[in-house]
Amino acid sequence: MTATDKKSVAIVGAGINGLVAANYLAKAGFVVTILERKDHAGGACTAATCVVDGKTYEYPQGASVFGFMEDFVFNETGLAEQVKIHCPTHPEIVSAPQHNAEPAYIWSDTTKLAEELAQKWGEKGSVVDFLSDMEQVVAFLRQGYKDAVVPTLESATKALGDEVVARWITENAKDLLDYYFTSDATKLFYSLSVIESGPVSFSSAYSAFSIPLMASGSVFGGQWGYVKGGIWQIPLTLDRINQELGVKRIFSAQVLSVSENGTVRFEKDGVESSLHTDYVLFATDPVSAAKIADDKVVLDKLAHEELIGTSGKLILFFKKPAIWEDGRGFAEFESAFRYLVPPKNLADSEERSNEVVTKRLDFTPGLFEIYCEGAADRMLGGTRDYELVSVFFKNLAFAKRGMELPEVQEIVRNLVLSKLTNPQDCFHSILETPKDLAELFFFPKGNIDDVDLAEGQTFFQRTYSPEPTKNFYQFGANPRFFYCAAGAYPCGSVAGTPGYMCAKQLINSTR
Repeated sequence: MTATDKKSVAIVGAGINGLVAANYLAKAGFVVTILERKDHAGGACTAATCVVDGKTYEYPQGASVFGFMEDFVFNETGLAEQVKIHCPTHPEIVSAPQHNAEPAYIWSDTTKLAEELAQKWGEKGSVVDFLSDMEQVVAFLRQGYKDAVVPTLESATKALGDEVVARWITENAKDLLDYYFTSDATKLFYSLSVIESGPVSFSSAYSAFSIPLMASGSVFGGQWGYVKGGIWQIPLTLDRINQELGVKRIFSAQVLSVSENGTVRFEKDGVESSLHTDYVLFATDPVSAAKIADDKVVLDKLAHEELIGTSGKLILFFKKPAIWEDGRGFAEFESAFRYLVPPKNLADSEERSNEVVTKRLDFTPGLFEIYCEGAADRMLGGTRDYELVSVFFKNLAFAKRGMELPEVQEIVRNLVLSKLTNPQDCFHSILETPKDLAELFFFPKGNIDDVDLAEGQTFFQRTYSPEPTKNFYQFGANPRFFYCAAGAYPCGSVAGTPGYMCAKQLINSTR
């Protein structure tokens, strides 16, 4: 683009997707302005502080772990040069107490993993084949991300074949897991991706797709890890990089409306202003985007979609490093990812997931993912004088705030502390429920992906475009409007992939 024909774009939302989109668009010659209702960048990838006994402590209010981003995005945006990241070398540690008192280690060596699961969980199925077949699907998805091409069933079938597409994409997770595994514990562990954000049925069509989808980040080769200083360093750093590229940021700005011709009306410090742009990218939740755009068709579509979230988070604060029990002597044991899976089988897991929705129960124990953030930050050279352990868990109803559920906080807290040799060093905890997440991060019904990864809402159908094969990230009928946040393909999880793909689509369309 020459200086005289530069196109302008307003991005609503300074979360990771908005920031990634801004980075690529600015480099392509667009005049970019980001409007963010909070006073800082980050979206749901941000820090907060609390005061305990007169001392201030910083903690991850939203996301904790990093891994769903693509390595090329991490490198091309400039993040790789400015933030330090690490994936623990210790295998993930999974406790399935209804199947074995001893935890299983999820080794990266597939043969070793098969032996481990056979020994610990009595697995007699095809662990190696499962991981090999999944890698084929993951490779297909990653190539699509890089090429900024949203897959269709036709393109998937051409690349993978009918059988793989049916088993791994269009069919249900229960049949997929039954095909490869015999052990209920193995099925439960690999089913976690299906229910991570909301109460999706294992028997529903397309639920199988969430399993390879959640392994398709490439910054750690499909694994998860940590960022020195906390994951919020990712958006804060990218925001600084974007500033250097000339991206204008308007914080504490409440976007009120966007006209059909691209005029953005917003309020800041009690004063209304307007900004005219050629294009508008919504990098916020789809409900807010549809209200701002006054798009009744999209609002009606969302009114019939599954949006409810059932995930929560407990942040534990320690005055000394948390010391875990039962290590086998391998390096980085203290920073390893830990999972606790209480259900007996898939049916039990699904029942527990549904009970917080259908029976209005506040809490049913379904899954606990334990992130040893303090130990990981020390490995990266961090200098905090306190320890953080975060617990992402299910199932919580979308009904009450964390402060209203002290008994749930106590149950989860005690569950984690029972695995430590120094529980007395925990001095504080904070519970965040789906209700809290909705208020903190504007998730419509507390779902961390904005919209459930359910049938009709995933893969090629995770779009708000009237013509997805021509313009997948278009938002509603107006070709000026685009959508690129967690509610779009592939999904959220601190990836930036929707932002990248949407930006590439816009760049290519204007050449």
